Amino acid sequence: MAVVQPDFYHHENLIRKSIQIPSMQHKELKALAVELDSSLGDVVETIMNLMRQDNYEQLRVAITRKRERDLSSTLGHSLDEAYAYLGSLPETLDDARFFFNAGQEGMVA
Repeated sequence: MAVVQPDFYHHENLIRKSIQIPSMQHKELKALAVELDSSLGDVVETIMNLMRQDNYEQLRVAITRKRERDLSSTLGHSLDEAYAYLGSLPETLDDARFFFNAGQEGMVA
């Protein structure tokens, strides 16, 4: 995720915001800039302008979907690990059966 710094820097009569980009995304953006025969700054600025024109809606949707996929994957993996751990403890399974059966009897009575 890019981080826009609140400070500004001056370069040859231009005022730009400083942006920090993680190395993986930096490499991808740099490769895109080379492919487009452009500068990294122009690529990032163009992407930002396109996002502003679209009122950031597509960006919001993409970020939300990515977060949901990441969360779902992480949660699913964590649940699998938890079930595997609990399943490896015989006393836990015995306790679970006891409470399940007790709950069923309580609902019938």
